[in-house]
Amino acid sequence: MSKRSKRDTQGARSKFPRPDKLATLHIDTDNERFVFTTKDMIQNQLRRDGPKIRRSFDLVAKDDIAASSAVFGLAAGLCVRHLPRLDDNGYKATVSRLLSSAMSTYLASIEVARHGYRRQYGMLARSLIETIATVIAIAIRPTALEQFHAGTLQSTKCVGWAKEVLEPLGMYYGMLSNQFVHIGPVHAAFEPIRRYTPDDEALSFIVSSMRGNVWMLFLTAELVFHDEIGNCRYWKPMGEGVAFDPSPEERLWMASFLITPDERASA
Repeated sequence: MSKRSKRDTQGARSKFPRPDKLATLHIDTDNERFVFTTKDMIQNQLRRDGPKIRRSFDLVAKDDIAASSAVFGLAAGLCVRHLPRLDDNGYKATVSRLLSSAMSTYLASIEVARHGYRRQYGMLARSLIETIATVIAIAIRPTALEQFHAGTLQSTKCVGWAKEVLEPLGMYYGMLSNQFVHIGPVHAAFEPIRRYTPDDEALSFIVSSMRGNVWMLFLTAELVFHDEIGNCRYWKPMGEGVAFDPSPEERLWMASFLITPDERASA
């Protein structure tokens, strides 16, 4: 402190917490500074820092949020008919409740990202994909519904079965598991909770996966309720089931909707 000017000293004092707020204190001699923690760190994150980070995300991702919200509404609309059947363990009622849970997880993942928790977003995205895989498994495997209600259907195995319908799902699930859920060297990186900027390294993954995740939600909802829809966007009748067969116009829309920010910037 003796090397600092009087003005520097006064500035440091103004940022120093009151004694009753101080939790820990030590001196960083290498960098000639005080390092402290306070007793109101949670309150500060929730009331002071969190809203600023949230606003920065809403600003840089507003177009992606709007586009994803439109698809989210379509997926939700396919589920609402069967949601009131809370005591019904039949196929339609069960997958409706599972998809409703998946939609809540999807919204939670966005809220987590909005407040600056970039890696934790990936953890919730992985849970979402596992739920989607479970819904698909129930849709395509004759015994899956009974196993689900018996508590013997392993959701991780559902991912392998769901790949028969959505091939990229398995690779995506594996990436989310390895990079975000299974603890490894990447989790030891220092990742401060900070505001978003357009060049944020994590932002491209978050908004592109946010679009991809809601698209898979809608795709899955359309699959399980295809018999209630007059003209499906993605599934066409084939024998006793359906096949993935979007029109050329739909494929163009997919290419536009699923574009990443980096691809958008270079277009």
